[in-house]
Amino acid sequence: MIRLFLFLLVSVSLVLSQDKSKNSKKKKDKIVFSNDEDSKEYLKLYQQSFDKLKINFVDSINESEMLKSGIKGMLKNLDPYTKLLEGSSLESYDVLRKGKYGGVGIRIGLVRDTLTVLAPMEDSPAYSEGIHSGDQIMMIDTTSTIGLNVKQASELIKGELDSVVVLGVIRPATKQKIDFELKRANIRVKHVPYWGTDADGIGYIKLSRFSRNAASDFKEALVAFKKENINGLVIDLRGNSGGLLNNAINILDYLSDRGEVLLSSKGKSNRANKEWKSRKRPIIDIDIPIVVLVNRSSASASEIVSGTLQDLDRAVVIGQKTFGKGLVQHMYDLNDTLTLKITTAKYYLPSGRIIQKQDYLDNGFLTDGLDKKDSLFTTKGGRFVKGGGGVTPDIITEPNKFSPYIQTLWRENVFFAFAASYAPFHKDLQIPIEINSSILNDFKVFLNDYDFEYQIEGEKEFKRLYKSLNKVNVSINPYSKNISINDKVDVSFMNDIEKYFKQLKSVQFSLPENQKWIKNGLARELSRVIGNEEERIKVSLQEDAEYKEAVRVVKNLKEYYSILEF
Repeated sequence: MIRLFLFLLVSVSLVLSQDKSKNSKKKKDKIVFSNDEDSKEYLKLYQQSFDKLKINFVDSINESEMLKSGIKGMLKNLDPYTKLLEGSSLESYDVLRKGKYGGVGIRIGLVRDTLTVLAPMEDSPAYSEGIHSGDQIMMIDTTSTIGLNVKQASELIKGELDSVVVLGVIRPATKQKIDFELKRANIRVKHVPYWGTDADGIGYIKLSRFSRNAASDFKEALVAFKKENINGLVIDLRGNSGGLLNNAINILDYLSDRGEVLLSSKGKSNRANKEWKSRKRPIIDIDIPIVVLVNRSSASASEIVSGTLQDLDRAVVIGQKTFGKGLVQHMYDLNDTLTLKITTAKYYLPSGRIIQKQDYLDNGFLTDGLDKKDSLFTTKGGRFVKGGGGVTPDIITEPNKFSPYIQTLWRENVFFAFAASYAPFHKDLQIPIEINSSILNDFKVFLNDYDFEYQIEGEKEFKRLYKSLNKVNVSINPYSKNISINDKVDVSFMNDIEKYFKQLKSVQFSLPENQKWIKNGLARELSRVIGNEEERIKVSLQEDAEYKEAVRVVKNLKEYYSILEF
């Protein structure tokens, strides 16, 4: 292992020397290995340097940290996805690969800087022991949570299977302090949090991550839809950053005709050069219209699924241009605690286009003329699609836009905080939640005590102007329009503008557009607190403009097939 580390460290020193040569005309040309003997010589030199540092450096040296830093330094000059994984970063990939982890089954977040349970997962130790949404976690074993972020807290809560962790919580509704002794278990991560059909027989699947269990959960939904004889399908990949390639291929296999080319990859090694074809008959009828929802956060495996279905003319894609990550990574375990994730190839969709955005392609990795911005390619049916980074939707939409007032309510978790404190005292609440005037009034009272700050449109600019005017010796008489120079600026004329902003902020709660989103936000979070994540997603779709557009296109077969140019 030490030899591997030393080789990597020698490599980083060479990379750094190359980088320095670019930035200085006085420097010699960058070093290029002519043969293996050169690299062996540098390995010897590095070994000597490392030994002398150990013996002669004034302070003690953490050798393992030096070696790891060397590896990370070497990788820094490559693409952003080639990384050394350890600790929590390796843990997150293990969750992706294995589909489960040793934990207690809670989703946590910060609500007003307090670590809070957003929701316990069903059939988890936390759920069975009675942890509630809204419980504030004050202690994890003997560690106070004050000052901890979500990532740090998660690392403390997770651990070896069957080991015990004690969570000290405060239940805000009752001010009760409770210690929960929880045995860590295999927590199965559910990355298809919701699927179902509407009244018109349109199926919907929300896929949040391509983890180990994602394809099987997706298949379960399709099998159910087949029995229900659905009239159309909406696949929601918004915010899905990708995951495991084999799960993306399996999902495409469930939706495509047998024998279709789904994806190919090209790299340096024979292992990296592959082609994937559909091997099975589709689960749902090939004539059932499909719409895929994407956005700027849809990446990697999400782009493979959406782009391939677009290339095969099997679906209409709606949303915003996707992220643009079309590179293949493989994991190589260095030891029990370190794993090297290396980019080994590029993905090519059935049309021949790639989805990697231009920034990395400019480095020249496997450049083959197919990576130029706005290059045109043809789908199976002959219509044009764009290459050169990301998947461009067939219909470009804008996501729901919220006022600064509503954005702040979401950002500061106000809807959730209210739901967590309100639900325990209103046991009569039932799903589906109806937000009546009584709940709205209670929420308004809650807001008065919550004390949150926000700025409406134009207020930030006004304050900047106000501050600037106080710094200059120029004043303007608003009535005579005369400009005078004095020692102190008269800005009294701006008081009326300040009053205007105050009045506008005082009516934010009552504005019709804000009322719509307040009701939706309350319904979402109350549904999650007294129900589960599925119920929350169902409510969110009620005011989702992009989802409504997807359903409209799926139901309008004439428009659907005209987009596909059938």
